[in-house]
Amino acid sequence: MSTRDVAAGIASVSLLARGRAIGLELLDGSPYGAWRSFVAMFVAAPFFLALKLLSAPPMVAGADPVRLWLAEAIGYVVGWFALPLVMVAVARMLDRLDRWPLFVCAWNWTNLAQVMVFLAAALLAAALPRGLGQLVTLVALGYVLWLQWFVARESLDIPGPRAIAVVGVDLVLGLFISGLTLSVALVR
Repeated sequence: MSTRDVAAGIASVSLLARGRAIGLELLDGSPYGAWRSFVAMFVAAPFFLALKLLSAPPMVAGADPVRLWLAEAIGYVVGWFALPLVMVAVARMLDRLDRWPLFVCAWNWTNLAQVMVFLAAALLAAALPRGLGQLVTLVALGYVLWLQWFVARESLDIPGPRAIAVVGVDLVLGLFISGLTLSVALVR
């Protein structure tokens, strides 16, 4: 993976984040490009860590902090691969398997944008009164859901309701992985 590929991914997501589907043209929509796009996971990692440190809830009673952070790290990696794997079956069902690599590439770079949006929202929310901070967080969530929907719709070339279903699959997987991560952290 070259710095040129990273720059193309960042340029792509900056266009997609503004509702400009032309950003997809900057991505390598081949299977090889899909695999290379997982570098976005490493680019996003420092921002994810900052987000976790900023928004970390109080320690769960009885949880080992090292185990909790290890579980979070494992959950982070699993989270990046879970949806692309599930989407192989979904793309086949939608008769869009040929567009799966482009979807994975766009989705991975979109994950970087999501982490950065949530980090910016958390930083802003921390500086505001609680009610306004919650509103900022809610707006950030709404934007991220729209971005996921837009990327699914455009990269898979599917109608809006089907793109909603893709976002729903991602939400369910994310909740499952979060719950599993917490349960692994609490195992004694």
